[in-house]
Amino acid sequence: MQVRLALNERWLRPMKLYAVKTGFIRVGDNLVDVVLKALFEQNLSLDDNDVLVFASKIVAYVQGRIVKLDDVKPSRRALELAEKFSINGELAELILREADEVYGGVEKAILTLKNHVLTVNAGIDNKNAPLGCVALWPENIKETAKQLREEFFRKTGKRVAVMIIDSGLIPLVRGTVGLALAVAGFKPIEDYRGLRDLYGKEVLITQHAVAEDLASAAHLLMGEVSEETPIVLVKGAPLKFDDEVYSLEDLALPQRECVFMRTFKAGC
Repeated sequence: MQVRLALNERWLRPMKLYAVKTGFIRVGDNLVDVVLKALFEQNLSLDDNDVLVFASKIVAYVQGRIVKLDDVKPSRRALELAEKFSINGELAELILREADEVYGGVEKAILTLKNHVLTVNAGIDNKNAPLGCVALWPENIKETAKQLREEFFRKTGKRVAVMIIDSGLIPLVRGTVGLALAVAGFKPIEDYRGLRDLYGKEVLITQHAVAEDLASAAHLLMGEVSEETPIVLVKGAPLKFDDEVYSLEDLALPQRECVFMRTFKAGC
């Protein structure tokens, strides 16, 4: 039996990723100017179809999405959650405010639904936030990604793509991976349904979350602690570039189609 395989040239190009060191980001900083300065200092240049990946934390910083816990008054429900899951009441209150739904959790972590996806603590994090403070997810993430891409084009003439990412979890797998919160400039999903595999069988359900793969690759370089590399430059990524903008709302599955949510809600 002969197996015929059609190779797409875009999958044969090398892909390179560069961690971009920025130093501290402050409220009101212009992220495009910060990136261009850092790229110049590292002798890196921008080309058409490069991808710039931003950690959500620095976008939150620029937007002022940093909350001082002493300014938060916990409700009765927040105090109940705090006691049950061993977190402080102020954090529990913020989780209740930011989450679309709260499901349960384990010690130090509450499982929530936020912007149509499952995430821990509604995306709130005290890591790399000032003492006594936490960082929330950025606001208007989709519009922010769009504006960043447009500003890079105005200032450089290059049509780059932009991603804003955070760390996420895979059920029953230890550790964090990259999670794409917004994508501007390329198609985040490769739909293989209707295509044929190596043996000629029709692909029925497979859709490749290429944005999540790229988010995890960038997340590997960004790190999770004191690296000061919240931006990654990607060159040669095998993507389908466009001029659209996508957010979690665009990428999320309806709960009735999600194998995890549908199974848990059915109770079997």
